Amino acid sequence: MLLPFGIFAETLKFADAGGSGAYPYNFRIINSELFAGGSLFNPVTKANSDQKVSEYLDLLKSFGVKHIVLLHVPKDDPLNARLKKLALLKDIKVTEMKMHAKKVPTALETEQILSMINEKAYVQCMWGCDRTGAVIGKYLRSKGKSGREAFDAIVTKGESAGPLGGFKVTAFNKNLLLYFWPEVAEEAPEILEKF
Repeated sequence: MLLPFGIFAETLKFADAGGSGAYPYNFRIINSELFAGGSLFNPVTKANSDQKVSEYLDLLKSFGVKHIVLLHVPKDDPLNARLKKLALLKDIKVTEMKMHAKKVPTALETEQILSMINEKAYVQCMWGCDRTGAVIGKYLRSKGKSGREAFDAIVTKGESAGPLGGFKVTAFNKNLLLYFWPEVAEEAPEILEKF
């Protein structure tokens, strides 16, 4: 399936993005380079079969995806190991970029992530909301969006948030906010106060 689009005004979202149907959990298409969502194994059940995950990989491949950026990287995760094996069969490279509330990508890691996105990537954490949202925010900033525009786009119900949820305004996500919007204290102190 090829989609004739570039960077467009509105993210494509899908109703059947519950993680076991036609689309991966919280799946959306930001543009022709960036695809985002949650675990292909379904974060609710963690029980999608290898066959189902392969179907999702085929879907991503049909969009031209060459990379999967894994942000949820617990030690010795059997699901990530399975995903790597399945993706290898589809000629999709899986790269682990551990990210959580206390650890965000370095400048070099961010360059690598943005480079993979420029080649077409699916970015996923577990639920496709907070860490994935922060990376989407960083990507939007790299494309000329202001910090406020990126923030508004990724929060729940925002233009680039997933159909099941987006970046949550909570103290736990302060470091993720500062990752893509380091100037927030000067530009929007009222937003930073909520974190």
